[in-house]
Amino acid sequence: MSSTFCLGQFIIPVSLPSPVNLTYDLPQLVFLQRGHKLVHIYCETRTRFGDLSEKQSQYLGPLLGPVSSCSTPVTCSEIPPNEVALVKLRAFLVTKNCITPQLRGCVFSRSEKIPEVQSAFAASEVELTPIWNYNPDVFFKIPHFTSRISPNSPFAGPPPTLSASLRQCRTNLKSHQLSALSFLLRNEHPNNNTKDLWYHDDNAWLRHYFDEESVSSKTEPPEDDRSQGSILADDMGLGKTLTTLAFILATCEEGRRFRKADPENRSSATLVICPLATLSNWQNEISLHFNNHAITYKVFHGDDRKKMTKEDLQSSMMILTTYEMITTSGNKRHHHQLTIESLDLFWFRVVLDEAQ
Repeated sequence: MSSTFCLGQFIIPVSLPSPVNLTYDLPQLVFLQRGHKLVHIYCETRTRFGDLSEKQSQYLGPLLGPVSSCSTPVTCSEIPPNEVALVKLRAFLVTKNCITPQLRGCVFSRSEKIPEVQSAFAASEVELTPIWNYNPDVFFKIPHFTSRISPNSPFAGPPPTLSASLRQCRTNLKSHQLSALSFLLRNEHPNNNTKDLWYHDDNAWLRHYFDEESVSSKTEPPEDDRSQGSILADDMGLGKTLTTLAFILATCEEGRRFRKADPENRSSATLVICPLATLSNWQNEISLHFNNHAITYKVFHGDDRKKMTKEDLQSSMMILTTYEMITTSGNKRHHHQLTIESLDLFWFRVVLDEAQ
């Protein structure tokens, strides 16, 4: 059994020294050196690219070993037990298409050191995230470690309170889907707001690009600064539909509470609007991945909508409809026919599939 694992990947925006202006078409292989105060970033020719922040250096520096120690990549399937450094790194500097250069890397460690490494990354506020397409063959068959990620990590998977609901999902979500699920949950949390999004570490490049003073002087604080949703933009074939369905299932109780606050005008359902061509795919995904009746839904399209009542649409967990039903509001020659527009409902959530 392996005692060495890949713990995941990190992305750190890097502020380069002012005289340095670097643009490379390809990622540059780099290593880190622990200094007395800061961790330095060097390329293979020992050109210094920049430094980690004081906080990042304080917590991540000791993982490299004593002062002056340099990071090294994995060279075999096992890290020796007597290795001074707690981690091995495969790190790159990425500048192409980045307003602020990024230090990106994969982290490897022995099993007994994993809690200490995870704690250091958490304290440094650098997110250590699973690698959804990790290939062990590229790294001497070292397995990816995912089963004991810190529960406080935003990418550790769904909170325990949601685990019971997700037991009705017959398919184990992959690491990138768990990351996406946590991302969606975090963005809908009532305490989350646009200010937190602006100051999140992942958006340091955006703050660097804009003159923050000019932005703040020309804009007034919004009346409601809560997050207004998410964009799930994984590549095709990575299971965005399954992730969304799992999200709907995991938050069904919140939907019911939402309706109870105004039973006459609110619906507990997530309204999913999709192209007609993908309507059957949503239905197939529910049948394939979830227990019977785990996700209660109605299809608001064609003749089926004639049989529905307003209560059906308010009490279901999900309503599937098409863009045709939104843009045309049904058949205008039959004014008595139920339409999305005529319902005049406040939906718990709206999902736009293939939105462009």
